[in-house]
Amino acid sequence: MSSDVAELEGYASLPADTFAEGPLTGEGIDDNGRTGPFAGPPVQGFSGVQFAPGGDGSTYWFLSDNGFGSKANSADYLLRIYQVDPDFAGSEGGDGSVDVQGFVQLSDPDSLIPFDIQQGGTAERNLTGSDFDVESFTIDANGEIWIGEEFGPFILHFDAEGKLLEAPIATPNITNFNTLNGQDPIVIGHRGASGSRPEHTLAAYELAIELGADFIEPDLVVTKDGVLVARHENEISGTTDVSDRPEFADRKATKTVDSTELTGWFVEDFTLAELKTLRAKERIPNVRPENAKFDGQFEVPTLTEVIDLVKRKEAETGKKIGIYPETKHPTFLANEGTYLDGTPINQDTSQLLVDALIANDFTDPSRIFIQSFEVQNLIEIQARLDAEGLGDIPIVQLYGDTTTAADPTDPFSFPYDIRYNVAQGNDLAAIYGQDFLDAVEQPLSENTVYADLDDDKILQVISDLYAEGAGPWKNNFLLRGALEAPVDGNGDGKAEITTQLTGEVTSFVNDA
Repeated sequence: MSSDVAELEGYASLPADTFAEGPLTGEGIDDNGRTGPFAGPPVQGFSGVQFAPGGDGSTYWFLSDNGFGSKANSADYLLRIYQVDPDFAGSEGGDGSVDVQGFVQLSDPDSLIPFDIQQGGTAERNLTGSDFDVESFTIDANGEIWIGEEFGPFILHFDAEGKLLEAPIATPNITNFNTLNGQDPIVIGHRGASGSRPEHTLAAYELAIELGADFIEPDLVVTKDGVLVARHENEISGTTDVSDRPEFADRKATKTVDSTELTGWFVEDFTLAELKTLRAKERIPNVRPENAKFDGQFEVPTLTEVIDLVKRKEAETGKKIGIYPETKHPTFLANEGTYLDGTPINQDTSQLLVDALIANDFTDPSRIFIQSFEVQNLIEIQARLDAEGLGDIPIVQLYGDTTTAADPTDPFSFPYDIRYNVAQGNDLAAIYGQDFLDAVEQPLSENTVYADLDDDKILQVISDLYAEGAGPWKNNFLLRGALEAPVDGNGDGKAEITTQLTGEVTSFVNDA
């Protein structure tokens, strides 16, 4: 067997310490004995090469990669194509040096990119390594540049000067998922595009739709005057500016919600008109610091406003969009909680949700999933949907922690309504049905946990009674183990990854 041998004919070297004209680059870089920021953008770090247009074959265009290795550390690295002329030792009899002759800066001045970019607030909107991970390129007969990148992945189309000519073109059919029923997976904008906008705002939901979400997911709580609104929790000091509003200082209260004592401001103590004077803010700014720049800009939306947004985006795009609402703390709001003056809240979120869907003519079962971590309210929702002839709207039973490491005192480990109803001495058979009681692994008690409700027998009863799906915490079926040493996963210098998948898959999916 013979093969051709590649023989080196020429060699040229570009020093690593080669910097181009431009701003300081590499803030926060401290690796390989080098500390940023550097005097300008490093030229080195190429991912693609073509012959320079209009040349004689002795000059080249080199595409710079995303910068310093990740989104997190490349926010100030400008994406460019550099023109270089190597003086090859060997084939050209040169000295092996490389002359950097100029560059093409990639940019989006016409705002064609539908998501936030690092320099989105500038007129030039130059692209950076935090926006795209460019890996290869070609130049067409018109001199226009086509670049393949990995973050999307997208195809990017530029003119010869580096200006983006159209929105990023998503790579179709990139992954074939082996779904349980063979259908394409559903993309759900959980709380909207919460990585880019403060969660549960119309801006977050709209961006999620623009980024390709099939469904958007609002968590629902209720105002004093009985209007469903989108908030992660009914306590809102972390998601609105209410603590900065002196007019509402006397609304601060301490309540026990689902066995957890909380101090703050609660949605049920505000009318909708009062709530609308507040403005949303980023809930976890230490995790999503870029979102904090939107603090104070957006209202708390109602469910009706969320549905109106979906209808508007459908009309604009022609794409069918769904909602995936979750009822939050239904037992507290209906039976246990009180207003500031001590009177019962007595708000039936199950009925309010069904009424809102009907009032807004949003009852297509292909566009709705209703979910909750509690059981009773989902059974009630199913009954009310049946009564309205809407029984085919799918319902999803959410599951908190069912692992052996679950803390039975942690609210994420148990369905609160079951513990509440047992403690109150309520008629469990009337609430859940005798079939449900017969199927549970352990009799319902004040110590019931989600792990008591996750075998094939009870899942079958749940399916027969009210639910089309189960929504487990991912760690319930893909088990994780602790790492001996934490790992820095995003290159920011902080070792934040403490566990990894063990490869063990539990029986939950098969049981469901």
